[in-house]
Amino acid sequence: MSPYRLSRVFSRETGVSLTRCRNRVRVARAMDRIAEGEPSLADLAARLGFADQAHLTRVIREHVGHTPTVLRRLLAPGTRTS
Repeated sequence: MSPYRLSRVFSRETGVSLTRCRNRVRVARAMDRIAEGEPSLADLAARLGFADQAHLTRVIREHVGHTPTVLRRLLAPGTRTS
């Protein structure tokens, strides 16, 4: 099956594009690493297959509404949300 055909079938069957689904998985992994205290967003972006740190930031903001820096503060141990 060609990549194009796979993408079309995936979208038709799930209602979500293959790229959006892949990005959801990568964002979840990024959030886990950020919560664990990942020091370098550039290294994290490279490990998760993003083009660069800016790409990681754009995709995370699109999916969760916050930048990685804001998420780092929100996910830090001992952070209270009221």
